[in-house]
Amino acid sequence: MRLDRWRMASVLMTVGLAGSGMTYGGRTDPTPPHRVHHPKPASNRDSVPFLPQGSATSPTAPTLGVIGDSVARDYAYYLARELGPAGVRVVDAATSGCAAGAVLGVMTSRGGEVRLTWCPDLTRRKQATMVNDFHPRIVVWHSIQDRFDIVQGERRFRAGTAGWERQIMAAWDETLARVTSGGAQVLLLLPLWWQDLPAGPQSKTDLPLGPLRDLYRRWAAGHPGRVTVVDIAPLVCPSGPPCRTAGGFDFRPDGAHYEDPGGTRVAAYLRAHVPALTHLVPRPAGQKSVPSRSMPRSAS
Repeated sequence: MRLDRWRMASVLMTVGLAGSGMTYGGRTDPTPPHRVHHPKPASNRDSVPFLPQGSATSPTAPTLGVIGDSVARDYAYYLARELGPAGVRVVDAATSGCAAGAVLGVMTSRGGEVRLTWCPDLTRRKQATMVNDFHPRIVVWHSIQDRFDIVQGERRFRAGTAGWERQIMAAWDETLARVTSGGAQVLLLLPLWWQDLPAGPQSKTDLPLGPLRDLYRRWAAGHPGRVTVVDIAPLVCPSGPPCRTAGGFDFRPDGAHYEDPGGTRVAAYLRAHVPALTHLVPRPAGQKSVPSRSMPRSAS
């Protein structure tokens, strides 16, 4: 039930965005933050990248871009709170309800199918704007929305089939070329299994998250030096699926999205354990670099 409510929230938010035709000329996040479990501004100002609350704002600040879905927006929000005060600019170029790859996905919600027709062009546009306007050094990539059936022209590719894998990996290649065109490196955050929900597919049109994690790893292995895989499971889901509360923290109350205080803990963990994030933080003149702690062995 919790996952159904999240799916509907994602679809309704994205449908509202697609129908609004409005743009947001500013570059900072209106209050409240753009997160799936917070109310969004009535104007649906979500057609361009923005700086979440807490982010550094100087155009000369080292910049971290974030792409993907509504869970990626949680990462942007909490990383802005963690890294912004240290002088890092964080740019949210994710799109709620849409995949990181610019594909036309088909998701199932309350028994009916929804074709995410607005996602491909919007995804490409926001990612290109992020690169051209903000020039990120690092791009954080997260998406569980890349698990659905794909439609291309008159053809439909069922999630998990060989044809579907070719389509989604080609879309990832396109996204990678776009977001690294300015020289950025990608941190690919593996999607987690649902919290308090079965590990299998949640509908007839999607791939279980375990196989999606494996596919991301296979794809990333073909891009050494450009894509680094990061797994947050040792902190958030150390025992594997189904994920439960860990270390006394209810990280994702709706099964997918972070909330306080778990989200704050996740951002601090990433800063401490991912060298690319540790080194992105500006150091005071004369201060020596402090090595980051290595990531624990990933849960699989």
